[in-house]
Amino acid sequence: MSHSFFKRKQNQEISRDDAFFDRVVDARKLIGFMSNPKWVKLLHVMVENHSLIRECHVKLIWEQEYTGRWLLINEFTDYQFDYYDKSMEAMITGKPRGWYDYREIEWLEFQCHLTDQPGKQDLEAIQSALEQVGQLPLVLTDGSLRLEAYRVTAA
Repeated sequence: MSHSFFKRKQNQEISRDDAFFDRVVDARKLIGFMSNPKWVKLLHVMVENHSLIRECHVKLIWEQEYTGRWLLINEFTDYQFDYYDKSMEAMITGKPRGWYDYREIEWLEFQCHLTDQPGKQDLEAIQSALEQVGQLPLVLTDGSLRLEAYRVTAA
């Protein structure tokens, strides 16, 4: 996919609809691992365990690389107010602001070392909490825990 494709998307020249998402998934040769009901369960678990999750990075499928987005979640995050059956509202930082469908999320990542504050996140505790959802595509390394909603297929 060309650099100009991503530039147009970041400038909001392309509407985000199902056809757009299908084109991005096909062009990037992505395989999806998350369904909308699984996202809702995951967000329920994350809210229940908000004290473990101090920082969560987000990459969207139409971004070339990670752009510094975060998933905003706390004890006040509520189903049918902040997140819904197919999407979430104002929970992902960056532009465009507002609604994001779950199918736009390529991955969530929890870093051991926090970006803007001292301290660490307990990745094993976060992994244990997230595993309550059931089978999730989690990848644990020394420094991070990543939930891969999509993976690039082998050539």
